Amino acid sequence: MIKEKILSRSVRMIFSGGMVLGLGLMANQVFAADEVQRVEITGSSIKRIASEGALPVSVMKREDIERTGATSAADLVNLIPSNFGGGSITQNVGATGVAATAGLRGLPPKYTLVLVNGRRLSNYAFGNQPVDLNSIPLGAVDRVEVLRDGASAIYGADAVAGVINFILKKNYQGMEASVYSTSVRQGGGNSQNYSVTGGYGDVGEKGFNVMLSAQHEDDDALHARDRAFASTAVRPDLGINKASPRDGVPNLNFTDTLGNKYTAVNPYRYLGCQNDAFALVQIGSRTSCGTDYVKFIDLIPKQRHDNLVARGTFKINDDHELYAEAMYTKDEITATYSPSPYTKPMVYPVGGRFYPGSITIPAGYVTPAPYTLANGTVLPAGTTLTSDTVVTPTGPLKGTWRTVAGGGRTDITDQSNARFIIGAKGTVAGWDYDTAFSYSKNTGTVYYGPGKFSYAKLTPLVSAGAINVFGPQDAASLAALNGALITGPELTATSINKEVDFHVSKEIMQLPYGGLGVAFGASARNEDLNQFSYPIQASGDEVGGNGPVLGVVGGRKVYGLFGEANIPLYKDLDVNFATRYDDYKNDFGTEFSHVSPKISFTFKPVSSVLLRGSYAKGFRAPSLYDNLYPFVSGNNTNGNFNDPVRCPGGVPITNVNPVNAIQSECAVQQPTATSGNTNLKPETSKQFSLGIVWQPSANFSGSLDYFDIKIDNAINQMSEQTPFNDPVTYANNFYRYDPAAFPNGWVDDGKQTGAIKGSTNPNFPLAYVLLPKFNTGKFFASGWDVNLNYKAKIENIGNFGVNFDGTVFTKHGYQYDGSPEVSDLGSYQDFGPAPRFRYVLTGTYNRGSWNASLTQNYTSKYNDYTDQSLVGTTNYPANRDVAAYKTWDATLGYRGFKNLELVGGIKNMFNTDPSASRTSVNFQTGYDAQFSNPLGRMLYIKAKYKFF
Repeated sequence: MIKEKILSRSVRMIFSGGMVLGLGLMANQVFAADEVQRVEITGSSIKRIASEGALPVSVMKREDIERTGATSAADLVNLIPSNFGGGSITQNVGATGVAATAGLRGLPPKYTLVLVNGRRLSNYAFGNQPVDLNSIPLGAVDRVEVLRDGASAIYGADAVAGVINFILKKNYQGMEASVYSTSVRQGGGNSQNYSVTGGYGDVGEKGFNVMLSAQHEDDDALHARDRAFASTAVRPDLGINKASPRDGVPNLNFTDTLGNKYTAVNPYRYLGCQNDAFALVQIGSRTSCGTDYVKFIDLIPKQRHDNLVARGTFKINDDHELYAEAMYTKDEITATYSPSPYTKPMVYPVGGRFYPGSITIPAGYVTPAPYTLANGTVLPAGTTLTSDTVVTPTGPLKGTWRTVAGGGRTDITDQSNARFIIGAKGTVAGWDYDTAFSYSKNTGTVYYGPGKFSYAKLTPLVSAGAINVFGPQDAASLAALNGALITGPELTATSINKEVDFHVSKEIMQLPYGGLGVAFGASARNEDLNQFSYPIQASGDEVGGNGPVLGVVGGRKVYGLFGEANIPLYKDLDVNFATRYDDYKNDFGTEFSHVSPKISFTFKPVSSVLLRGSYAKGFRAPSLYDNLYPFVSGNNTNGNFNDPVRCPGGVPITNVNPVNAIQSECAVQQPTATSGNTNLKPETSKQFSLGIVWQPSANFSGSLDYFDIKIDNAINQMSEQTPFNDPVTYANNFYRYDPAAFPNGWVDDGKQTGAIKGSTNPNFPLAYVLLPKFNTGKFFASGWDVNLNYKAKIENIGNFGVNFDGTVFTKHGYQYDGSPEVSDLGSYQDFGPAPRFRYVLTGTYNRGSWNASLTQNYTSKYNDYTDQSLVGTTNYPANRDVAAYKTWDATLGYRGFKNLELVGGIKNMFNTDPSASRTSVNFQTGYDAQFSNPLGRMLYIKAKYKFF
């Protein structure tokens, strides 16, 4: 029969479904029947026997966490098969302040609610993103519980895809310290972690307990140049060349002394663009070079993490206790990416001291007009030069430039999270209650690091010819260049969450088949967001920056009421009804409210089988950032694209305004603009699940759950791939300008003056492509979760266990309003791919003081990203698969020394490289940084000593 499991008698438990699942890390749920007690279950506020829950939950205990070798909450969550596609630390390369977030069901992270001890944290301040997993101190975590089902009826509107709840250690007694260190065999990306935890008192015996935990971690950067599979933007094997035409030595537009005019000629092209100092490589044009920017970037940024956690519990009497929690985390991320592109037109004067005496035109140059040779011979237009030709330039030299001599740009993000809770729990007149006040504040500042320059300081230097744009700097020009560097803070953001909550539960009466349990609760929350741009950021003075970026200030109040009833309708058939009312009142005048109902059931037709299921409706209001973010131009796409009008398929058109003369327009990061939207509508969802849990013997158990989620009115920023892959449908997202009115390129005056919406005039370059926040249509996901668990004890040999945990998607994708559904199931689309299958298979062994494990992590193949403009070119098929990604991890532990535990492990035992991908998202090239780890084989060792 299925027996109830109690994970701990001393802590609040969040569990349901009669089965402990997940990651190959979970223990079997079979425990002795005398361990049964009433507990509180995630997804429910009614205390009851754990096995009666109806919702699938994965549970990772402390020993399971340590077996993974993870040192951060982000590392741990990324191992969950049902989680992928969330924000990762790698996305901080080339961005400012990107949270590490969870994405259950492959849905955007905003649909996954992250809790600590069952309560909320403040959102990540930058962009008002969901909770940053780096703000959760993993060293103080006792266990992690993942509800893989919507919980809007209990926890709030944003728990659409599920809940991840980190339960901190409670009633901890003793003191222990641990040291963790890694050795990455290919170099780069090593980590060192130190932690100490101490606790005194016993709530049951002494009436109190206090605990203090501290942790420090240093993570080295991993540079792209240190991994062959990601060290260059030029990947002929993938048919891509992401090198940028904005170079440290520009592709020049000029006229020679014979009257010949040249467009986009690089002084090093006749040498095959050989110039390692400037990372030049050949690109499509016969005369141009590009910058292999990947030579300058990080794959993983340098990180430093510190946290401190304190908790105290005071027992007033047998019915009441007080508790308080304090948590402080501090994280610093230093990320380096490509040198700054000087996006204004670069004009080098005749009198500049670096003005070249000659420029070599490479053999193969095709004369666009009649061409005069030095001997006076005039060649007809369309003639191909058969040898290198040295010419003498005259007049100003124009081109697009990049500050390669100043090195890669660096962002330094310093953020902290402070959280305080004071509460009480107990029993009054047979009602269990829990109430608390919580305060959570996330604060972050982004600083200008090396490699960032001011237009106001640099432009006069370039215009005067004081900077060498044709080769290496000398001492004077390098000093001038460094004098234009920006230092100090770029922007600061603060997100504050204050909340009072209260809930009660009780079994109010006995029915023929069991007790009728009910619960009621209420909460009031205040959210504040303040993003402040310092003068350089606000004015758009940063070279290659995002243009003028104004601050965001706003707040709102959120009120919630919920009720729940668990009704035993028949023998071994329980039905749970829950509903929640949320009301959002924004301080800028808008208001949203919604009722979110849910019904679920469990039924045991026989003692060894449990059936379960649920149906729910959910609701998510637009975030403050979604509503308030101002119009910001001056951004660029992450990937390289062609202007669909002036450079279709990468081929420049011929007209009165030459392509690339004012700005780069072919195979380059294109200008974009973003904006919030105060008219956004709330998102709504419908979902259901149906599953079976079985245990035919004491050694074997399994579960199979089907899930189906549909989200309507989904809010997203438009993907950059959307308009560039379909410029006809999204013609109104392209804004152009008349170069006669803006001869030096379009400049945003804050009013978008001169930006022409939807223009297809071939003489007009792009001002920007608008990627706004909007209600896109819907997301959908459905599939199966499967878990199989076997354990055996063999006399004189030891205990063995095997666990398989996986997620199979049967449907996944999105739909824009007025358009057909788009499936990203096993196929890269606007929001990335959804691999059909992910699993973790783990075998464990222990005997006496020894324990060991072997784990396989597997993500199935998917169809790669396709740039439609490149289809048919060399080595660029319309369809290409990204191979399945499979790694093996192993651990060996020993506890034979008094008070000392030793664990050694190998991650990625066979040193498997990430599967090759031609994705254009992020700065990393050659693989998808969200789906694989570039470190390679990594050895680690952890020592933990218990003082008492």
